[in-house]
Amino acid sequence: MLSCRPWGVRIRRILRSRLPERFSGNVAAMLVELAVGVSVALLFVALRLTLVPLTGDRAPFALAFVAVVAAAVLAGWRSGLVALLIGQILTWYTVVEPSWSFTTVDSAQIFGLLLATTAELLILLIITLYQREIDRAAVERDAQLHFLDRALKEIDHRTSNNYQTVLALVLAQARSAKDSSVKQALQQVADRIRAIANASRKLAVASESLEQVRIAEHLQDLCDEIQRGLARPGVLVECDYDDMVLNADTTVCVSVLVNELVTNALKHAFPDDRTGTIRVSLCRKPSGLELKVEDDGIGMKASGRSRGTGLGTRLIDTFTKQLKARHEVASDGGGTRHLVRIPG
Repeated sequence: MLSCRPWGVRIRRILRSRLPERFSGNVAAMLVELAVGVSVALLFVALRLTLVPLTGDRAPFALAFVAVVAAAVLAGWRSGLVALLIGQILTWYTVVEPSWSFTTVDSAQIFGLLLATTAELLILLIITLYQREIDRAAVERDAQLHFLDRALKEIDHRTSNNYQTVLALVLAQARSAKDSSVKQALQQVADRIRAIANASRKLAVASESLEQVRIAEHLQDLCDEIQRGLARPGVLVECDYDDMVLNADTTVCVSVLVNELVTNALKHAFPDDRTGTIRVSLCRKPSGLELKVEDDGIGMKASGRSRGTGLGTRLIDTFTKQLKARHEVASDGGGTRHLVRIPG
């Protein structure tokens, strides 16, 4: 995938990735700096020599500037200083007339050498100061990221505790309720809270970006919990998910949809100790995601169910709209099939 990072960011990244840091575990930094300085200087002096037939000794130190910049960027200011010294000496010896000699013809050549050396030193100083500012900013950024990481973990911990507190209160109220319909309604509320809490927990611990979840593992855990909570002998919940990563909002919506559809099937599709299977699948298609929840139960009509206006139906409609998805339902004597097509 092509990078869209600004050129300034790319340049700062290059300036930070100096060779001594990369090889610090194997080679002494000073040796790396010396090797880079010498190698870069020799390379650019050799290149300048190849241009002598075309340019003579005009602008003899032009490539020495490039050598200083390259060495300083690759290995730091000491490497740049080595490249400067070696480059100036070798260029003076091999390029400046009379070539292959340190003999001077006139004072203008000495002035040119001093001017070029001064300019290269100023360039090296500017690069060094810039690199120090980058390093200082990097240290500050790392400290801020560490603080934010700790803060996010603390927030995740408190959020998880809040979910568990609310869940415990709802379950306690369900246990104390005398009316069976109230008890059942509170149990459904607890199931929904548990589904959202599990999605939030996965967001906190399953992804380095804190924005994505590997959905297959999460939904498998969710279906297992639903089946344990509504255990029915002879009724199996089978899951089949493509290995994919979804963002936070999609994960929560899909979790609630699976919770509602699987719970409804467990409660209504298999009355009178009827056995059967509930199949849940989530796969990626060219047009987006397809979530399927299907059972081989008695069907909506035989069970007395309909699309209706209950809380479960409203939740399914709400989260389907939030996903901008299309929900299709088919039901007959061979079971009920829900298909949710999620674009994107």
